[in-house]
Amino acid sequence: MLHMNTTITTKSPSTDSTTAPNITPNFVGPDADLAPASGSARTGRAIWPLAGVLAGVAGFVGGLAAIGGSTTKEDANIGVDVIDKLERGQYHVAFIAGIVTVIALLFASAGWRRWADERGIRKLGGRVIGAGMVATAAVHLIGTASAGSLSIYMPGGSDEGWLSRDALFVHYTLLDFGMLLAWWGVLASALGVATLAFGRRRVLPRWMGVTSIVLMLPPVAAGLATGLPGLPGLVMPIWLTIVSIGMVVSKTAKA
Repeated sequence: MLHMNTTITTKSPSTDSTTAPNITPNFVGPDADLAPASGSARTGRAIWPLAGVLAGVAGFVGGLAAIGGSTTKEDANIGVDVIDKLERGQYHVAFIAGIVTVIALLFASAGWRRWADERGIRKLGGRVIGAGMVATAAVHLIGTASAGSLSIYMPGGSDEGWLSRDALFVHYTLLDFGMLLAWWGVLASALGVATLAFGRRRVLPRWMGVTSIVLMLPPVAAGLATGLPGLPGLVMPIWLTIVSIGMVVSKTAKA
């Protein structure tokens, strides 16, 4: 939507007996009032990529906490009785790390979108980076909720006894990949970074493109070969941490 600023001027009575208004419409874009004034460009190193660092670290910790613990393959095969072998504390950690991951991903996504706008990047790859992080944040909430449910409903939790053992087993099963498969969205973000690092108009350093491809290949290969859905949750947090640190120090990115 365009806004119209109207400037009205009149001729002096000493030069003309009639006073006719001169209306000059000035059309400006919807973000004109948000554009920085001339000479007010940001200086120094960017801080927003640190949200990506936080999301990567928290996502990796939360993913390991959700699938780790004292249970083995043999324990999982016994069915609902595996609940007796679980440790409530690991799911509490997974829940807290999951919430931090979601919030940090949303801030990182907003930072990438603003960076693309300020650099005038119109390529689809530049738009996919932020969108992929939002997708991961949205799906990650499902696994985070399951971790929180185990944290409060298991023995020792604040609402112990509210859910049956069968219901707790469902949450345990969901967490096999629940907090890991969400990272396919960030894998799409890595693909976007690669396109900007190897494109004709290169706006990101090539090492980011190489890192993206190298870390994308294992989850994609495993998924195509076996249908394994969770490997991105162990690999892409590492990618996000590395690339986010790179955005802070990279002179090519100009974040």
